[in-house]
Amino acid sequence: MPDFDFNQNYFELFELPQQFEMDSTALGERFRQLQQSLHPDRFAAASGQEQRLAVQYSSFVNQAYNSLRRPLPRALYLLELAGMSAEVVSRQKVDGGFLIEQMELREKLEDLPDRVDPEDALDHLMADVRADLAAHQQEFSAAYAEGNIEAAASAAVKLQYLDKLMQEAEQAESALLD
Repeated sequence: MPDFDFNQNYFELFELPQQFEMDSTALGERFRQLQQSLHPDRFAAASGQEQRLAVQYSSFVNQAYNSLRRPLPRALYLLELAGMSAEVVSRQKVDGGFLIEQMELREKLEDLPDRVDPEDALDHLMADVRADLAAHQQEFSAAYAEGNIEAAASAAVKLQYLDKLMQEAEQAESALLD
């Protein structure tokens, strides 16, 4: 069984720098390497303990990969590594202008069925949300790189709002296409 350390963080596991910006190609390649070497099927002839460890290792690798591959979970994980729990992050204050903007975007989403061309309206809404996501990802990245964890946490809360809105928009898109 390969050496494996459950105490290393996800960035160490994937041999990547501990930062928000992610080399998706390197992450994917390292994920495949780890899965090949740790996959439980490789230990079918091993002892029961080694098989259980292989399952635990494989699960740890999957959890790490899922945390790093998408921006929001990666941001939250970086904050966790900086000592900020999810509860503390969720209590971060967000400026009123951002919240008003979110309410307006939600109203647009709710009003889609009443639009003459709901698909076009949804496309515009999703483009706006993608642009906002990119801006706040950049905001998080800069704040985290500067060591300003409070500002990074505030950006992460904005990402949470926008991520949820994007998921709802994607559900609305599926409903429109049905």
